[in-house]
Amino acid sequence: MPASSLPLLIDTQPHIDRLCELIADSSAIGLDTEFVRTRTYAPQLGLIQIAAGDTAVCVDPLAELDDAKLWQLIFDSDRANIMHSATQDLEVMWFHRGEIINSLIDTQVCAALLGYQPQIGYAGLVDDLAGVSLDKEHTRTDWTRRPLSSGQIDYAAKDVVYLNGMHDILKERLDNLGRYEWALEDCSALCNVNLYKPDIDNAWQRIKSIPFLPGEQQARAMELAAWRESRAVKLDKPRKWVTDDKVLLDIAQANPQNTDALASLESVSDGLARRQGSYLLERLQKADAAYAAAPDQYRQQIPDRDKDKAQSKALSKIVRAKAEELQIPAEILGSKREISALIRGDRSGKLASGWRYKVVGEELVAAL
Repeated sequence: MPASSLPLLIDTQPHIDRLCELIADSSAIGLDTEFVRTRTYAPQLGLIQIAAGDTAVCVDPLAELDDAKLWQLIFDSDRANIMHSATQDLEVMWFHRGEIINSLIDTQVCAALLGYQPQIGYAGLVDDLAGVSLDKEHTRTDWTRRPLSSGQIDYAAKDVVYLNGMHDILKERLDNLGRYEWALEDCSALCNVNLYKPDIDNAWQRIKSIPFLPGEQQARAMELAAWRESRAVKLDKPRKWVTDDKVLLDIAQANPQNTDALASLESVSDGLARRQGSYLLERLQKADAAYAAAPDQYRQQIPDRDKDKAQSKALSKIVRAKAEELQIPAEILGSKREISALIRGDRSGKLASGWRYKVVGEELVAAL
């Protein structure tokens, strides 16, 4: 079966077998996914788009296909996967297959190191590099519904058609500046599988205000965030469908001692208090015990302290100057969050290792 005879939508075994042959002969493939995540905790995979050689197709993961060989080839570390803004796609892979690729080249990452806006979209980059304007007619498609129209399939396939060509252009420009290895380093960091697994114990980090709460409230908010995350995973429902951040923070602050006190909180619905009240109270008691045993683990951060503000301003000035010299966005070189981490003594972030440390991190640490 010649490559040209492959249909745009792959939903039969002979066609997916032929596609696997094409991928096996390719040193790099363009890759994208379409998914839906409106009513579930885990993203629901609806389509896999692949460009191999001169062929671009969409694979239907909902068809009754043996796709084990396809995923084996995708996960093969000897084959580069060229993607754009890959983070959500990698998360989809983890939930769908329990692993992710480890040979990523992200064209959004590459573009940012050439001075493009950090979050430049695929269509915007295609327009700039290839001079092709892509329509956005099907951006709100439910990719898990069948049948898909020919327009939807064509739209999805175009998400990989230009990846290989764009990568070639970006690589040449990055090589000329000596930055392609920087891009590979940043792409490799995105392939840390721990970024995509549900992390019950650290779910509190999604609520940015928790570190600024008094210590005992921190402990309770952390415990409640873990409860919400575990329940969302169990029910396969979005976190906000379990309860939102404000409710968790209100409960952590009030620390109700019984279900009546819990139900009396304005933000707590009757249903939440009735169905989950005993579990929430157990979590609060557990948090209070944890705080009593180790209060130093819950130190309150005081925002906007004069010293921190002065240091942040000074370090940000250094980062901006270096970014201007490199002609890249300052947040790509060092975000405010990463600068704050350095000030707190955290040396595990991007500015404390790799190419960023050599370019500006060492100077920032010396300035501290």
